[in-house]
Amino acid sequence: MKPGAAILVGTIVYAVIGVIACGGFTVYVSKKTKNPNDIADNRIITLVSVSIATFCLWLMWVVAYMAQINPLITPEYENPE
Repeated sequence: MKPGAAILVGTIVYAVIGVIACGGFTVYVSKKTKNPNDIADNRIITLVSVSIATFCLWLMWVVAYMAQINPLITPEYENPE
């Protein structure tokens, strides 16, 4: 598998996880909100928070993955004689 293909697969996985998390947390927050007037505001806050969290997790993963593809520091081997 080429490195670009692995990044694409990982991005798709994170997108699916983000959509599932947005849906799940939105339903959870809607059920836990006591005041019916606050449900819409709480849904928006939940969607924004979960979306930002998912993006930050994806960004951390892609930076770590790309750092392993092309490391800045190469290992230096010493010849034991």
